[in-house]
Amino acid sequence: MDTVGKVIDSVHTSEEEKGQIKIKLQQLENEINSKQMDINLADAKSTATGIGGIMQRSWRPLIGMSCALAILWEFVLKQFIMFGLAAFSIEHAPLPELDMSTLFPLVTALLGMSGLRSWEKSKKLTK
Repeated sequence: MDTVGKVIDSVHTSEEEKGQIKIKLQQLENEINSKQMDINLADAKSTATGIGGIMQRSWRPLIGMSCALAILWEFVLKQFIMFGLAAFSIEHAPLPELDMSTLFPLVTALLGMSGLRSWEKSKKLTK
């Protein structure tokens, strides 16, 4: 909305017209924010059940657990299984490998956001 305000300032109109346009622009921005708050409130009050309700309330923890399980598989479980198979000379097909180049940016982002949130709370910048 700031960009629109700068465009309004650059248009050759009277100060009164600029003021009216800026007031209308602020009203539109307030209406947009109000509608978004209504959506957020409806989402928070949702009592959806079943898989839809679980996914609606739990998608962040599910993403975190998926990342944790992928890291556990790639760096712990797979290594122990490969060691056990090699120790007993058991022939086996290759174990599945996960693409860690796409996983680590997601994990880093998740950890960074949670670290930022913790820092904000410790500095009492948010409630």
